[in-house]
Amino acid sequence: MPRIKMNRRYADGDAPLPEMGANLRESWEAFQKKSRTNLGGRTCESLAGRIVPMAVRVGSNNGPAADAARKYWRDNRLGVVFADAIWNALTTSYGYILTQVIDGVPVPTSERPEQMITLPDPLQPWKARAAVKAWRDSFGRVDRATVWIPGVEQRFKRSAVTDSGSFIALSADGWELDGDEIEIDGGVPVHVLVNDHEMAEFEPHIDLIDRINLGKLQRLTTVAMQAFKQRALEGLPDKDPDDNDIDYSGVFEAAPGALWDLPEGVKIHELADGSNGINAMLKGEESDIREYCGVTGTPMSNFLADSQNQSAEGSIAAKEAEIAKAQKRTELFRPPFEGVVLDALRVLGVDAGETVEVQFAPPAYVSFQEKGSAASLAKAAGMSSRWIARHIWGMSPDEISEMEQDVALEQLMTFGDANGDAA
Repeated sequence: MPRIKMNRRYADGDAPLPEMGANLRESWEAFQKKSRTNLGGRTCESLAGRIVPMAVRVGSNNGPAADAARKYWRDNRLGVVFADAIWNALTTSYGYILTQVIDGVPVPTSERPEQMITLPDPLQPWKARAAVKAWRDSFGRVDRATVWIPGVEQRFKRSAVTDSGSFIALSADGWELDGDEIEIDGGVPVHVLVNDHEMAEFEPHIDLIDRINLGKLQRLTTVAMQAFKQRALEGLPDKDPDDNDIDYSGVFEAAPGALWDLPEGVKIHELADGSNGINAMLKGEESDIREYCGVTGTPMSNFLADSQNQSAEGSIAAKEAEIAKAQKRTELFRPPFEGVVLDALRVLGVDAGETVEVQFAPPAYVSFQEKGSAASLAKAAGMSSRWIARHIWGMSPDEISEMEQDVALEQLMTFGDANGDAA
């Protein structure tokens, strides 16, 4: 849970504030927040944009199983459910899809890693041998949990508040049974997306993100402090007239419009302007971001507006690195997605009989002109129109069917017009 929460903060733009003194005022904390850039979240957004589930196919994509799979995909908006699970996996390292049977119909949901944990199958880590989901019903002031093992579902509950009415922390204590065991068909109805190396995309580079945020804070602090020149006081007494030690920390407030009543003989010196160091700080920050882009394989254009000055070779290399990552993550996430569809077909009483495959959009962004050229070459090589529509144009089975109907209608209209002219 601590790892999941920390990763979620970095992905949501709420990275921990750069460390400074212990006695921080609220105004200083508010100033610190201005130094954070959502590097982790933008990294995940860029990669998630290249991992787009498009459709599902069963074998040759004809027959009752294929029709049932496409209907299940459409009715449950599986593209959205899968995309949410992908986001959780990229940002926290784990994504979960729970398939519950409601009124005899399988209903898939993407579950938050903050609320779920599984015991994975060692040979097929996308399958769960056991699973627990725990969450808080704040309105009912009750904590609830559900445990799954093969063939069995058991629910639990406990009070979420103390005798005084304050909420308690989630823990393993105080739970009691909430109803009888529920028999379920099949194994544990949870499929797991495990990101590469079981880590969030930015997790190995959190130290670098912290360094960038700290450098930005130091730059903002330098600029803010030089908005009015720093001063040094010379000749201040250590004792007051009553021989008591003088605490100057709350006497000379560094604020615009503040007036200081100085003792006789005290001199003020203005310190030299150090604004020349700002440019060096900016270059250092840019260098750190370039390093971050290099180690994460993220195109620099996501973070630096002037990245057009980057060499063409460097830009292509960065895009290829992200495309390679997207292809690898696609293969990691494909088995749990296909497992979800297989479970649904089993619940619906449909025998797939053939291989179930979840199809993804091509991770590389290709222009319309490039696709048209590729389609012409594929047609000349003898590939079918369906193959071209699916693999080059990235069309879903429903879109292909609609296209074929439109083409048939156009041909019929053309044939009718031709016969009319002949008459």
